[in-house]
Amino acid sequence: MGVAVATPVGWEVRVKRVAGEVSEARSLAVTHAATVPLPAERGDFGSGVVENLGSDDIFVALLEYGEEVVGSNLFAPGEFPPEIKPADFDTARLRVSLSDQAGLQRFFTLGDRAFCLYVVIGDYRNRGRLIHRVRELLEAIEIGIRDE
Repeated sequence: MGVAVATPVGWEVRVKRVAGEVSEARSLAVTHAATVPLPAERGDFGSGVVENLGSDDIFVALLEYGEEVVGSNLFAPGEFPPEIKPADFDTARLRVSLSDQAGLQRFFTLGDRAFCLYVVIGDYRNRGRLIHRVRELLEAIEIGIRDE
């Protein structure tokens, strides 16, 4: 099993597989979820999506990295879903700063798979309210053992 999502109401989710850079025989999961429509063409970290977030909207990317980084310092063993608090969101943690948006980024290894979780919320001032929707989505994601 790869990555599966029981899509909560109000979310749009897309999971795709891409070839790994080191081992093309192994595909990696790219999971995108948002409270706005996901365009067919979008960047791994939400370009093409985050520009359309309103103050109550959220974008989430769960990106799998190759086996060469599994268990490394950046991708230390962790749990999923991670504990996320409103204080974890910051306007300086975005790939591209837009208006009042805020984000968080977590790197972790789960079993033999390395991931980056990247979350963008539409307005930093709404983080206390939006955190519940982020948690709801993360609880709906199931990460399985690696597909060979």
